[in-house]
Amino acid sequence: MDEINSGKAVLKYSDIKGNAFYKNGFNNAKIGETTTILPIRYNMFKDSFEILNNNDVYAVPKDNIFSTFTFVSSNEKFVLGKDDEGFAGYFLVLSEGKHKLLKKMLVKFYPEVPAQNSMVPGTPAKFEKQKPIYFIKTDDKIVKLTKKPEDLINAFPEEKKNEVKDFIKNNKIKLTEELDLIKLVNFLNK
Repeated sequence: MDEINSGKAVLKYSDIKGNAFYKNGFNNAKIGETTTILPIRYNMFKDSFEILNNNDVYAVPKDNIFSTFTFVSSNEKFVLGKDDEGFAGYFLVLSEGKHKLLKKMLVKFYPEVPAQNSMVPGTPAKFEKQKPIYFIKTDDKIVKLTKKPEDLINAFPEEKKNEVKDFIKNNKIKLTEELDLIKLVNFLNK
């Protein structure tokens, strides 16, 4: 589970700089709507949840049965979803209601780059967090948020477009700021 085949060799996560996981170690979480609490972790690189059972680690299949995970200590909830543009996997729910604000977190793996000569040092293999992508989930679709307010406004029905446009303008909402997005989605849920 904690290895990558980088072409030349198999690397253990512990040998790679950076972190592939949402939180360090395993944390207690509820799976779905059950009351069962298990130690899990979210692997952002593989976009999968992993369960610790005794000393063995198992990947949870991406299935509707396992479509939500809620960390007990922080109450952070992840849901399984897919948008029209091909973004699929687990999303962190930042705001609940009729409209949900979802955050897709990505980690990219960069393989080791050996030193070309003794004057230029090499670069070790590393995991690097990417800029998160935000989505608004409505009843029937998931809308990817861009920097352009028009893209978001056009995703709503005609009767709601002016209301959303005015709120964004009057509250100086920046679609790149997480707190502004939460404010916007809370407004949409009123």
